[in-house]
Amino acid sequence: MFAFFIQYYYNGGKNIHLNNKRASSKMKKIIIYIFAFQTILLGCATCQLMVPTAELKIDLNIEKKTVTAIHAEWHFSDLYSNEILTQYDKNKNGIFDEKELKVILKAKLDYLIPKEMLTKITYASDEQSSQIKPKYKNFNLKTVNGILVFSYDAIVDLTVADKSMLSLVFEDDEAYFGFIITELNIAQSELYHTKNLYLFTGSFFFSYTPLEPIQEVNTINKEEIQITPKESVQENILKKSITKIKSLFESIKDEKNPLTYMLLLFFAYIYGLIHALGPGHGKTLVASYFLSHDKSYAKALFISLSIGVVHTFSAFLLTLLIYFIVDSFLAQFLDNAVFYTTKISALIIISIALYLFYKKIKAYKELKKVQKKAAFTFSATPHVATCGCSSCKVENSSTDMALIISAGIIPCPGTITIFIFSLSLGLHYAGFLSALIMSLGMSTIIFLSALLSVALRKKTSNGNGNIKKYLEYASLSIILALGILLLFT
Repeated sequence: MFAFFIQYYYNGGKNIHLNNKRASSKMKKIIIYIFAFQTILLGCATCQLMVPTAELKIDLNIEKKTVTAIHAEWHFSDLYSNEILTQYDKNKNGIFDEKELKVILKAKLDYLIPKEMLTKITYASDEQSSQIKPKYKNFNLKTVNGILVFSYDAIVDLTVADKSMLSLVFEDDEAYFGFIITELNIAQSELYHTKNLYLFTGSFFFSYTPLEPIQEVNTINKEEIQITPKESVQENILKKSITKIKSLFESIKDEKNPLTYMLLLFFAYIYGLIHALGPGHGKTLVASYFLSHDKSYAKALFISLSIGVVHTFSAFLLTLLIYFIVDSFLAQFLDNAVFYTTKISALIIISIALYLFYKKIKAYKELKKVQKKAAFTFSATPHVATCGCSSCKVENSSTDMALIISAGIIPCPGTITIFIFSLSLGLHYAGFLSALIMSLGMSTIIFLSALLSVALRKKTSNGNGNIKKYLEYASLSIILALGILLLFT
């Protein structure tokens, strides 16, 4: 988004007095830039928890020539396990207790069982294939070296024919889980077999006679290739920052050193700064809003800071809900908190966009009737540029407030993590202050986005009227698209 603003500001701003044809060409380029980068701009607008990727270990139990059970183990990452621990560790002892594991297991099964454990099992023989519907049982959730391990059995009764294949596909159509199959094992049996795995798919080829192992195209053999997920530079910095923040909290609890407090606030600000550089966090929404409205630099600063404050308080209220209001048996519903606030935010954003579209269209119709157009600037209603009437101030204030709420109401998991960790150590004031500083870091990036928008708006205010009009409608279209995407994704 920043690259788009900078390119247009320095290349297009200097030639803003071009004729209509050249201006129209510029506008087409702007639209192309917007659509080219839309996946980056909207990639993480909701700021939700990470999608957990589970490493799968599959064991086939075969008696003679009949498959009787498929045992599956899901090994979650340490990062995801720690995030779950911060939500469900009610007694704050830093480990998963049996009662807490039961609550987590129930929450997972409520989602997985109706979706058949996100598993599609297919058996193929003699050029015919059929889908296997097993009975799932023996569900278990445990921890191994602090890592969550989920296991279960799929009970089947499948007599295997010669030259047949059994395949398994693990996939979540709602993208709440990701999978990588790392092991395929089979007990001793009368059958000869080969096995192949690739990402979230695995297959067994059975034969009654000896055969050579088959290595299909695009398959991955664990003995030959080790899959090592690579973290991006941003993810690596964020992970190190949050680890450093937690260690500083522990140091503050043990010793009251002013330097430790300063380091805590410094790393909290850096975390907020780096975190906001990623997709989402209201940058696109705020930038589009300031492109479509005449606002001052002071107003850009005020709105950016307000979004950060609302962001902090929404996370603070959700943390209080987790610790002091919600009982352990309701903990399974906490994951929905971000979901519902996202939908509320989406409805507010859509309402803002539709309202501003209505006011803009109405204003342009009125302006066509006015002969002395030079005495006007574009606003929500067709007043003169020096208008300071109370009705305009009320309308501007209401849309500003709606923008602040919609961009800041979605609580950030990073801020929630800091609140929960500080509460567990009894450092309430340090947790709130560090979370506030973190939000100021986010506000800094949002302010830069708003700053560039205000500068671009001022640059085009004295130029060609058509390009200004197109820019305003394009900006409002982005706001509307943001709201729709948040609502339906």
